[in-house]
Amino acid sequence: PGLTGDSTVMSCCLQFVLECSATKTCTTREIQFQTLPCVATQVMEAVESRLSIPVCVQTLSYNSVVLRGSENLQDYRVRSGDTFHVSYLSEGDCADVKEVVAWLRQMVEELEKCTQEPPLGVAIPLSPIVENLSFLAIHTDAAFSERLSVTLFYPWGELDRKYINKVHFLHLGGHELLCRLFALILTVKQWNELPYWLQRMEGMCGLAIVNFTETFELRRRVLEHNCLELCFKSLLRHSLSPESGPLCYSHIILINTMRVALIAVSNLSEVPECHMPIALRTDVLTQAIHMSRYPIYTCSTSTVAVSIFICIAQSYDTHQHIATPSILEGLLACCTYRETHACDGEEIAVLALKCYTGVVLAQLIIPSLHLIPTDLHASIEKLMSETLSALSPSSLKEHDENEKMFWYTLLPYVKLLYLWPGNRQRARDCEMTPTARSIVALSADMILLCLHGALLREVHQRLLVREKLVDYVVSLPWIVPSTSQHGARELVADLKATSIGLQPPPLITLAKAALSKQCQRGLEDVLGLSSARDIAAKFSSFTLPS
Repeated sequence: PGLTGDSTVMSCCLQFVLECSATKTCTTREIQFQTLPCVATQVMEAVESRLSIPVCVQTLSYNSVVLRGSENLQDYRVRSGDTFHVSYLSEGDCADVKEVVAWLRQMVEELEKCTQEPPLGVAIPLSPIVENLSFLAIHTDAAFSERLSVTLFYPWGELDRKYINKVHFLHLGGHELLCRLFALILTVKQWNELPYWLQRMEGMCGLAIVNFTETFELRRRVLEHNCLELCFKSLLRHSLSPESGPLCYSHIILINTMRVALIAVSNLSEVPECHMPIALRTDVLTQAIHMSRYPIYTCSTSTVAVSIFICIAQSYDTHQHIATPSILEGLLACCTYRETHACDGEEIAVLALKCYTGVVLAQLIIPSLHLIPTDLHASIEKLMSETLSALSPSSLKEHDENEKMFWYTLLPYVKLLYLWPGNRQRARDCEMTPTARSIVALSADMILLCLHGALLREVHQRLLVREKLVDYVVSLPWIVPSTSQHGARELVADLKATSIGLQPPPLITLAKAALSKQCQRGLEDVLGLSSARDIAAKFSSFTLPS
């Protein structure tokens, strides 16, 4: 059955009640068909074609029965004039998304032809792929690459048209084609051997991947096709070590391409499965540090680089790979460089960078102080003390809002504050130098500052509720060391003024908070306890201090 715009040959029509969850609206539309559809898929495709609602986000029902795509409509005795109900997230730009996917497929097919082995006895030039790419680049439609990297999928939003375009793109297999195109471009290892349009296309591929890191579901979909490794290769296009040649603004495409790759790695580093693969890539971490203090990049790039370390440090298994002298010295040197070379108006940005660097260090110090070289203790103490005295939670909040930065989870940082007073740390107190004790205490203050700044924003207050951490944050003044209790009380006081509606923590939460002090992994060991019996059993396994 086909569709037509000529009303003289229409033989049937169907009514549709459209319920959009994004706009909370309900409308009625009519679609005419040449013949009555036989299966539900044909109805859904007509809705996509006429009303720009992708099939992949539709829930089609008839007489309150949800229909699957292959179901035969004759079984339900559907007749002309009957009404279907369609619930969906939002409309999309279906025709444009299909065009971009078709263009990607054509690009990939042509580039794959360039990489095929020639017949035996046929002489091949030194760089046949580059010559073919140069020819193909002439026919590259800039409008398609612009739609791929920007107009169809940016900016991010909650259940809006751009998000639906991404879901539709993935449903059509566009992410696989995108990664194949990215990989084909990266087969040319020397950047200067790529023609201009393919250099630009590499950056566009990276930017498209950044746009597809909006949610964890989308990130995991693009990770299915070796996306992380592709971003590593693009990030390492040009080594920024002191021994390599300098970059200048004449290399603007390369500069932007590497920065986009850094953002992509940063966004993907939020996925727990990526923590160890990134931590094991010393070359990637070193490149990120070099970019963080490279003159041609801004302080914003430095913050992106440091955010990679914040994310991967959430997994304790990565600490031995991060807490190396070269990486720690590089992070400290980045802060010193940005502070020395700060432009007018960058003061808060530099303080925020120092704060986030302090958070990375705190994530290493609280559970793994023994990994931190003792000769760096004094520098770490200086960084943390200066930051805590100069940066307020409200200033940090303002910076993050301006930079459109969001925390995707608060749980690791709350856990760290509960881990601080654990038995394992107290057992080491007698072996600690005064500076070591100082940086451990300052680490708790750094985490509190970061958490306080985040919780001044409504988006993170909602996150706190979703992660069921409100009671544990309210209990912090009784958990953190005495030197940090004032900061914890201020955090709770500001949280009390929000719409969350704070209540005294229930007894079971207070019991788990107290028990966490005796646990090897702090809060991690008690979060799953749900009854007094579980708590009593856990307590019985400890010899409590008198």
